Amino acid sequence: MQILAILALVQMPWNSTLPSRGLALNFLRPKFDGGGTSLTSGAAYLSARIPTGGGFSLRLEAPFAHFDASGTTSSAFGNPYFGVEVPRGEWSFDLGFRPALTPDDEFAALLAITSDITQFEAWLPHVATLAARATYRHRATTGMTVELGFAPATWIPTDGGDVELVITHFGSLGYSGTNVWTALGLGGILGVTAEGDFAERTFYQLGASVGLTQGQVRPALHFILPLEDAISTGMDFVIGVGVAIAIK
Repeated sequence: MQILAILALVQMPWNSTLPSRGLALNFLRPKFDGGGTSLTSGAAYLSARIPTGGGFSLRLEAPFAHFDASGTTSSAFGNPYFGVEVPRGEWSFDLGFRPALTPDDEFAALLAITSDITQFEAWLPHVATLAARATYRHRATTGMTVELGFAPATWIPTDGGDVELVITHFGSLGYSGTNVWTALGLGGILGVTAEGDFAERTFYQLGASVGLTQGQVRPALHFILPLEDAISTGMDFVIGVGVAIAIK
């Protein structure tokens, strides 16, 4: 089962809100045991897919995090993503880069890591990322969908330290109909060059989403359940909302 999981998508179901041409804004809010955080405490991801002709699309993402509790506030922009996507039938291939722009003195960035571990590299301070991705998507005539992905990435420290190799991976089952789509998936990250046994180098979470498939504006709801004690201790789950804007 663990080997199959490694060969499984870089993104959780909530990223499926991004249309083939357009924008998507998703906000993920962790629910902590002790409470006390404001409704605006969480991580927001503004994404865009821009077809350029010749079968290529530009993929862009701007992450932002905010934390507000007991009079303490913190905000931070994460490491943005710049990539190129090439579809080939039921497969798509990405190559992208994240410059190291996340500040190391804002608690909001640490909060954002707990919102979605498959977006870990968006919140690493002093670490640039070069990543590739292969994604398989299949939709049956019944509307049932399968999505699998494999994304090796190189973390490049900009302020000392060793280069690290990681693999983000994900797989989901769902349904995509005339008006509604839904998906349930397992996502994780494996530290290939990290120390420790396999269990100590992997982190997993479950994710589920539901949204509209029609219209220029398409809302969605998301739910993420962390499966690792290092993340779930003190946090129950993550809830999220999203909206996609299709551009003709």
